[in-house]
Amino acid sequence: MIRTTAQDVLPPVAPVRRLAAPLTGIAETVELTVLQFAADAHTVAAFERALDGLVRQAHRDRAALTTALSGAVGEPFYRTEEAQRVAVWHVVPATLLGRIPEYGLQPASVLRPRGHEECAQGGLDRVLAARVREIGYALLSGRTLPFLLATPTWDTGALDAAELVERLAEYQRSGVRPGAADFGQALLRVRRDGPDTPAAAAAAARLGTAEGDRLAAWLGPDGAPGTPLRRTGGPGPRAHRSWARPGAAVPQVVFGSGARPALLRDFPDAFHWLGRPHEGFTQCYHWHAGHPVRASVLPEDREAQAAWLLPSVTLAATVGAHGDAWMLPHLARLGGPAGPALHAAVAAGLGAQHPEQRRPAVQALLVLAARGELDAGLLGRELAAMAVLGTVKPNRLADATRSAAGAGAYATVWAVLAEALPGLLPSVRTAGELLAVAADCAEHCGARGPVPPEVAAVAARRGSHRPAAEARRLAAALTAS
Repeated sequence: MIRTTAQDVLPPVAPVRRLAAPLTGIAETVELTVLQFAADAHTVAAFERALDGLVRQAHRDRAALTTALSGAVGEPFYRTEEAQRVAVWHVVPATLLGRIPEYGLQPASVLRPRGHEECAQGGLDRVLAARVREIGYALLSGRTLPFLLATPTWDTGALDAAELVERLAEYQRSGVRPGAADFGQALLRVRRDGPDTPAAAAAAARLGTAEGDRLAAWLGPDGAPGTPLRRTGGPGPRAHRSWARPGAAVPQVVFGSGARPALLRDFPDAFHWLGRPHEGFTQCYHWHAGHPVRASVLPEDREAQAAWLLPSVTLAATVGAHGDAWMLPHLARLGGPAGPALHAAVAAGLGAQHPEQRRPAVQALLVLAARGELDAGLLGRELAAMAVLGTVKPNRLADATRSAAGAGAYATVWAVLAEALPGLLPSVRTAGELLAVAADCAEHCGARGPVPPEVAAVAARRGSHRPAAEARRLAAALTAS
């Protein structure tokens, strides 16, 4: 067994933060709502607080809210009466201003997104759209809500179980019937692994309502995420013709998301895509805009989201696609198990063609390590498998791991490479830079232990070429007295 004598000094990780208190006045609600019209303002906290604020103020004084909104955004802002063409951020304000008719907000009007039938982001978008249209329909039909059930507790989108129980109790006391989409979203957001989960489940069951019973069941087996399934090799997503030759198949590791029967049985139609098993996706074009809010639909299931993101991250490694790996640090901050799908997505990101695409994967690695959630052996095995497939190139991996080590993660990077090198060295000839990073890390963290046979074989080669020289340096570090 290899041991280290020095511990990592990892960079601090931004904590998961609680949302600020609900908005209490019309002026601040309108101000935050108007900010959502800017493309760069779509954080989970801002969007959810604005949405909940609109609902609360409409319940208290809808006429005053509508007047303030009209003065802030102007009448010409909404030019369409088709709810399908209004961005999800604008549906509720547009409804309050009379720009969307009631028939455009009925549940049956939440259509399947045009195209991208296999696109995960389209599935998440349907849930967002169903919820905001349900809110708009309630406003137009005279059924105002005192507040929303699914407003998160934390900025990842996660919701405290005890807090949801209290909201359901307040709905019960007020005689308010929960919206199906809002309650469904609340269930997807509720934390199932908190220390108070058993007590919250018991309190939910004591409510004596259908929603309380569903919450109690969801905190048990009903809410368990599906298990991602791994498939190695074979054709991956089809590369866009601007990145590679038309129809070129990209070999890759693929994870399919498992089925969630309760989503198909008890949730509105808009949620059903998320409950079906999925394996392999076409290239998705949604990731560039607003994905943190989309990710908040499933903030406690980062494994499923990593499985859906993996094909896009793989394209960043194989054909240089831009714009997809940036979500990896955000996924690392979400809840639920940090399992093989998330580690595979980080592995593919570490091998991205462009340095700016590798940086988010390095950040995700550091976040998982700082939170004690990184399985270095699992990540190393994924890297070795992807190197053999040709998805991850050793020189790019060397650059990424050197960056992570330079941030203070020498022992972590060594643990990853100690698992990766035996698997990739027999198949990869250009591993000199990677062996150099491994030697640097072993020297910095005082790694001691047996020299892996694959490393010893490279070190035994004659000559002074770099792989042999760096392998000998690594062997010397591991066997130093």
